[in-house]
Amino acid sequence: MDDPRAGAQLSRGFYSLEEGKWRWTASRFSVTLKPPPGSSLNGARLELMLNIPDVVMRELGSVTLLALAGENALAPEKYTKPGNYVYARDVPAGALGGDSVTIEFATDKAIPAGKLETRELALVVNSVALVAQPAK
Repeated sequence: MDDPRAGAQLSRGFYSLEEGKWRWTASRFSVTLKPPPGSSLNGARLELMLNIPDVVMRELGSVTLLALAGENALAPEKYTKPGNYVYARDVPAGALGGDSVTIEFATDKAIPAGKLETRELALVVNSVALVAQPAK
């Protein structure tokens, strides 16, 4: 999140960098990533390092995160406590054949704009990456 060159990969739904290392997201956000070498044969692992702040849990009670890699739905995950998490899912090789893949994320709810501040707030992202899977 803190690499100035990464801004082009943050397709939508990310707010400005905060404290030099993380970003709030809206309820819908996406990234465009370059698949790691060999992933068109072996697939890859999506790793989203995130934080669910106390304020989100107080306002919403829980948050479920969903993701699509290309047209492939990845299993959702429900968060019921504040804290740091890794949303990690295998991305099938068929989604990784091109020069890039867009990963769409969505939460089932967010703090609406105007409730606490002017932005819609869902969660905090520290990093996102596609990690190569070992050859099968």
